[in-house]
Amino acid sequence: MRTDNPVDWHPESGETELARYPVSFATGTAASVEGRRSFRDRRRNDIEPELPGWPAGPTFSVRGLPGKAGVHVGTGVSGVFAVVGGILSDLLGGSTVNPEPGRGKLEERENEVDDFPVMWADAGDTARTLPWQLDPSRRPSGYSTEIVLTTRRLLVTGSGTMLWETSRESIAEATPRRFSIGQSDFRILFQDGSWVRLTTRVSDHTTELLGLLTGSHRRLSGAELSAEQQERISRFTATLPSGAAPPVLTRLPSGLVRVRSTVAGSKPGVVSESRGFVMDDAGRDATPHSGDIGQGKA
Repeated sequence: MRTDNPVDWHPESGETELARYPVSFATGTAASVEGRRSFRDRRRNDIEPELPGWPAGPTFSVRGLPGKAGVHVGTGVSGVFAVVGGILSDLLGGSTVNPEPGRGKLEERENEVDDFPVMWADAGDTARTLPWQLDPSRRPSGYSTEIVLTTRRLLVTGSGTMLWETSRESIAEATPRRFSIGQSDFRILFQDGSWVRLTTRVSDHTTELLGLLTGSHRRLSGAELSAEQQERISRFTATLPSGAAPPVLTRLPSGLVRVRSTVAGSKPGVVSESRGFVMDDAGRDATPHSGDIGQGKA
């Protein structure tokens, strides 16, 4: 559901907020589409002119070989060979050369190299209702959007007001898209078959958001912890500065528990920072398993 008149958002009675992270439409990373995004119907036609109320944005086009090389012309001699290798990999249909640090392997050439749709929807589909403010190239400077997951809904807010919402039941699937910087992109597939590609820009945030949405991660209450874990939490809480948020407890896919609290930033320009740890059933420090935190290496 799209909210034409943005309003302040507050959880409803009996509704609990589970996660909140900065979010935007994803951006291409392959040389052919770097810094670009498209909006398509299910026949791959451009639908931007059909999206009601959307401000004009940059025209999408796929770069040819000269344009791909030009994207990285300022990388310096040390990066030339990696760039050339990436371009050749694109041309040959390969996916093993990934010059950008933290980017996983190519998954869908047609949607990540030959084109880069972040909205795939026909008229009337759910994906078309997402707000234009998610597009960094359209929203005002300094304007930020967040994705909010609750026990009932998935929402998008902009500078504190609700822009869009849908019930969790309308979501058919939520999957990571590894061919992205830091592997932070993800796709939400709706029950009607339409989808959007979004990014939190932080792999850890994407992993937790999708985990909470699909059920592989779960928020816990203190009462669900063992006596040893509760005692560890008590010691940790005593070390937090005044005004720190109460620790958020998450059961990870491995069964370990992640403890995290948000405190005021300790460095100039840093508004907030996280403190925490991962522990086992006995309250001892533990190393997260693959899939617990962040996307890991593809």
